[in-house]
Amino acid sequence: MSDTPPLSVIMPVYNESAEVGSVIADVSTHVLDVVPGSEFVIVDDCSTDETPAILRAAAEQDARVRVLSNVINMGHGPSVRRGLDESTGEWILHLDSDGQIDITEFSILWSRRDSSDLVLGVRDQRHDPFVRLALTRLTRVMVSVLARERVRDANTPFRLISRQLFDHLAPAIPRDAFAPSVLVSLGAHRCDARVTELPITHFARPHGSSTLHLRRLTTAVWRSAVQTVQFSRRSLGRYVPR
Repeated sequence: MSDTPPLSVIMPVYNESAEVGSVIADVSTHVLDVVPGSEFVIVDDCSTDETPAILRAAAEQDARVRVLSNVINMGHGPSVRRGLDESTGEWILHLDSDGQIDITEFSILWSRRDSSDLVLGVRDQRHDPFVRLALTRLTRVMVSVLARERVRDANTPFRLISRQLFDHLAPAIPRDAFAPSVLVSLGAHRCDARVTELPITHFARPHGSSTLHLRRLTTAVWRSAVQTVQFSRRSLGRYVPR
């Protein structure tokens, strides 16, 4: 029998003390309990509030929870990449820690894994500030053009990825990628993987505010655009699941 978990949940965290405890509880109930033997890998990006204490308590109370602490603040993208690299499950569920996703809908994504290599939860009704909505629209257009087909939510923080597909794409994704999720979405289309898009429920942020403001948006758009175009020029080869 294999000791490989059937599913790894990965979640980057930075200063989410008001919400992260509730998110962990929801993941435990609606994901880990649903898929026995799964692991929950949380990457703390040098939080400065009470988040580290909450994460330590969660790991002490539940052996399925594993906390990775970055030595320096790396940013969201590299934290996602670290979670992808250091998790071990046959499937990977990536979600964010801000409580904006209805985790009870996980079973909808999970039910499509036999016919998919990448399942994207599409946020048709977004409840985010203008700057985030603008970035999403720009990303949608760019990725759709480069993929030569419509990709509705390339950077969704609620996605199910086959480990085999990630391993196929990983060598082409920079470890410092600003938005590795965008590159996974684009790469999956370019290497002929089976991509499924499903509508999911998106909530307004329950606590705090977004850290992506106008100046940071401009930097984000430029950096992400450059990396996305560079990635699109790399040879990926056709994906053939084993």
